[in-house]
Amino acid sequence: MQQKIKKIALISLVLPFHNEERSLPIFIEKLHKTLDSLPEKFEVIFVDDFSSDNSMDIVVSLKSKFSDVKLIQLLERGGQTGAFQAAFKAAKGEFIIRMDTDLQDTPEDLHLFMDKLKEGNELVLGYRKNRKHNFYLKLLTNVFDLIVRYLFQTNLKSNSGSFIAFSAPFIKDIPLHSNDHRYLPLIALRRGVTRFCQIDVSHNDRTFGLSKYSTSKKIFLGIFELGYFYFRYKRGVYDQYKDGPVNVKFRII
Repeated sequence: MQQKIKKIALISLVLPFHNEERSLPIFIEKLHKTLDSLPEKFEVIFVDDFSSDNSMDIVVSLKSKFSDVKLIQLLERGGQTGAFQAAFKAAKGEFIIRMDTDLQDTPEDLHLFMDKLKEGNELVLGYRKNRKHNFYLKLLTNVFDLIVRYLFQTNLKSNSGSFIAFSAPFIKDIPLHSNDHRYLPLIALRRGVTRFCQIDVSHNDRTFGLSKYSTSKKIFLGIFELGYFYFRYKRGVYDQYKDGPVNVKFRII
């Protein structure tokens, strides 16, 4: 049985967004209610990935709901990897939790993550048991997970996901490359995580807009992307502590 942690000083909640002006007000209201129900102290970090709509203004107008909030604005498009690279530099929490703001992830599930972190886990990965994606995307995801489990010899049902909690030292100050946000759990395991688990989390239909990732793009580019990552992983690139090719310019508001 794992030992309970008496107290977690601070959790950094990282929330990237790009053109989510319709989903953000709903998401922020749900998040506010959830954080109010949790005893832990959260640092809320919104990251604007160079939005062209009113997303950033919405966060600025609503951020008074949180006692400790940062808004990071990327000064160029960085994708999720760039957003996380900036957020990890600014994060001060003992643990970092990342989740999507497009309403597909459910803020109420934060309770599940906190329970597992208090048990001493250094990595908690949310598994979307009832995925709402189309058949082809679900099939592709399952094939990807099988390949990854074989190549990297992990015990997790899935090694990617948008809702994940990390012990901060395992993912800060690492040389991220393009689309490495998909492989953060594998990178954390490579860097020494020994206590980890997976939990079932909710997955909702996308309410507004379209996914930034098309099925065809994942099919044609995914295998090459995974191959390049595997090569970097085996060479020990992620064992280093330095900036990588993805190093976007940003400002904290």
